[in-house]
Amino acid sequence: MRQMKKLVVGSWFDLPRLGTDVFSSLMKAGVKYERGKGFMLTQGTDLRAASHTIEAATGEAVGLSVPCAVCGAECCETCVFRAFCDRRSVSPTCLCDEHASGEDAFQTYVRAFESRLAQ
Repeated sequence: MRQMKKLVVGSWFDLPRLGTDVFSSLMKAGVKYERGKGFMLTQGTDLRAASHTIEAATGEAVGLSVPCAVCGAECCETCVFRAFCDRRSVSPTCLCDEHASGEDAFQTYVRAFESRLAQ
């Protein structure tokens, strides 16, 4: 079984030097890069293309996780929908167990999204 590289949208991560073609593909997919910090998948990243590029270049499977739109905590580890969610195709944020459990969970998500738009 090959190794899994876990990446959280909005968090910095390192990759080994993979060459200019791979770097170019990551930039075209919208992956952010800063010298000294590394790479970051953002809300504007094509997660499917970036994951495919990283998997092909490193030989490691990529596991994606998204942050909570309200508190920023990682959501996917304990999510009841984890087995069915394709994190490469959904919103780059979600709600953690704490914020998803209330009856007003959808409104909480909408307010968090609206506040991000206002920034």
